[in-house]
Amino acid sequence: MMNALETLQQRFGFDSFREGQEKVINSLLEGKSAAAVFPTGAGKSLCYQLPAILLPGLTLVVSPLLALMKDQVDALLEKQIAAARLDSSLTSEEYAEVLSKARSGEIKLLYVAPERFNNERFRQAVKRFRISLMAIDEAHCVSEWGHNFRPDYLKLARYAEFCGAERILALTATASPRVLEDICRRFDLDVSVRTRFHRPNLHLK
Repeated sequence: MMNALETLQQRFGFDSFREGQEKVINSLLEGKSAAAVFPTGAGKSLCYQLPAILLPGLTLVVSPLLALMKDQVDALLEKQIAAARLDSSLTSEEYAEVLSKARSGEIKLLYVAPERFNNERFRQAVKRFRISLMAIDEAHCVSEWGHNFRPDYLKLARYAEFCGAERILALTATASPRVLEDICRRFDLDVSVRTRFHRPNLHLK
């Protein structure tokens, strides 16, 4: 099986990891759960997309941003990485087809909104999948101390346990020490990686 660096080079076309990525990815591949606090544009999504290829089961990605879900799924499909999303734009036939492909292992990454877990049919379906990784984007929303608190995020730790997620990755670009501590406590995370916010390629005048 390819290692992380080989997968990065062959499937994503990058020669090396950005700051913080390798530590997060290796932690996940070792079976640990992690938090990643990286600035916008620093490559948070690679931290679950690459492990998704190497892990045996499904990677379930929870994101509150429908447009981002669509963009990421389209980009992954262009790289021949099997990904899909479940959202309100799908017909009932398309919805059933996505669940069927996830169940059979044809899909490696499945994107859903946090509110999707309020659907009993979805919860029962996903309970039958092998969830190797549950990635939670915009994870600061889980914290009452965060700037964008969303109550549905509070339920995600319980749902991760319900569907037997083998490891969890919480991602955010904006977490104070207090918010990061809250995220790690709620999801019982083993590792947290925070990278510098200095961006040498950006100049403000």
